[in-house]
Amino acid sequence: MQGYDTYVVNYDNMQASNRVNNLDYVEKDRDAQSVATTIVDSANKDGKKDVWYYSQLALLKALILYVKYEEHPSKRNLGGILDFLQEFDTEKDEETNESSLDRQFSLLDKKHPARRSYELGFKKSKGEMQGSIIVSLLTTLSTYVDEEVDHFTSFSDFHLQDIGKKKTIVYVIIPTMDSSWEGLTNLFFTQLFDELYKLASKHYAKLPINVNFMLDEFVNLGKFPNFEKFLATCRGYGIGVTTIIQSIPQLIDKYNENQAEAIIGNCATKILLNAPNKKTAEYIKSLLDKATVRVDTENETKQHGGDDSSKGSTSEGYNYIGRDLMTSQELTQMPDDQSIILVSNKHPIKAKKAFQFKMFPNYTEKFKFSQTEYVGEPSQEQLIRYEEEVKNYESNLEQRNKDKAQIQDEIDQKREQQNKEKEEAMLAEAENLFFSEDEEEAPVNTPIPDKNEESEENKKDTKDNNDSSEDEVDEDFFFDENIK
Repeated sequence: MQGYDTYVVNYDNMQASNRVNNLDYVEKDRDAQSVATTIVDSANKDGKKDVWYYSQLALLKALILYVKYEEHPSKRNLGGILDFLQEFDTEKDEETNESSLDRQFSLLDKKHPARRSYELGFKKSKGEMQGSIIVSLLTTLSTYVDEEVDHFTSFSDFHLQDIGKKKTIVYVIIPTMDSSWEGLTNLFFTQLFDELYKLASKHYAKLPINVNFMLDEFVNLGKFPNFEKFLATCRGYGIGVTTIIQSIPQLIDKYNENQAEAIIGNCATKILLNAPNKKTAEYIKSLLDKATVRVDTENETKQHGGDDSSKGSTSEGYNYIGRDLMTSQELTQMPDDQSIILVSNKHPIKAKKAFQFKMFPNYTEKFKFSQTEYVGEPSQEQLIRYEEEVKNYESNLEQRNKDKAQIQDEIDQKREQQNKEKEEAMLAEAENLFFSEDEEEAPVNTPIPDKNEESEENKKDTKDNNDSSEDEVDEDFFFDENIK
């Protein structure tokens, strides 16, 4: 269209598409959390949120933050995350008891968001569980291990905020039967909503240029978090949304019944093109409410005489009764050229459909274009942004390397001190064990005093003993002599 920048985001054929790198819009921890949650949820079909769900979610968040803040701009994408996981694993080194993956995060500052997310999440798991978490995450990311997807998510050919700054048209094509890319399509629109709100906040809560969304096959785009709240507030920011669904049950199946009702309720205008099932018809019938209709009545009375003649009289009347403005059956059987329009605070409108292809005959024949022939090109603004990111990265690279080297020195010194203390503790334990065994096995030795160093008391005891011996000898002598 003349005067518009036009882009095609083709999830059905990514080679004939402009590129979208979802990691370009990660600026804070919560942005990384949002991206990680959307990717993991898209693979979590049963909705089970167990320890494996939260563990791989925490690890993916840490990886996103790492490549976003530490890697070269060309690696700040999903492909960069896969390359990182391929290069570093969780196998522990016997000497340091640290894996190569641990080592990469340990070289970051302790308050670095990637390191905090890693150490407060994945690293807390022990032993074989870490390997199982890695396998779970690789299973989740297996869809993105593809050369075509790697190219598609490697760069952003346009910035999402540019849509609210200048006249732009973005055609988003999704696969008809394949839901493999539901996570990416969901992430694209979720980030687009957020980026437009950020842009509006810089311009007094109003976009420089109004943006209108035509969300055909809305349910196939994935489940948007808080979409009902977005609908309730977007109009004030200059954003219009046309949400197109096939039926009410289809919307309830993707969201729950309360959310589905809130989404429809936050649409100021509702248009029914047809009612494919009873539940949809019943819902529209309830919105149409009741009507008062006039019912004409006619009464006829007859009187019979004796001569077989009869006389009669007829009376006519009418009354008013309430009925549904349209019944469910009337809605389901509505002609193809009719529609129902419901506008807030207005009476319902039964309207004739305007078929555009009839108003512009042969339009599609005159302007034929094959989707496979499209070649996406990056905008000049995006190329300039990328060059600035590369310059910033290269200018800070030397300082980052110095910081990592300093942290590595501190780690080495700490490890050396720990090894020294460990060796000293082992030696002390061995020494204590050795002396303890000597004390248990050695005999008790009574000290023998030196003859030259006898105490006075010992000398006295010896003298007394000698005197006693002399007396005994004398007594024996006299005894023996008397016998003779």
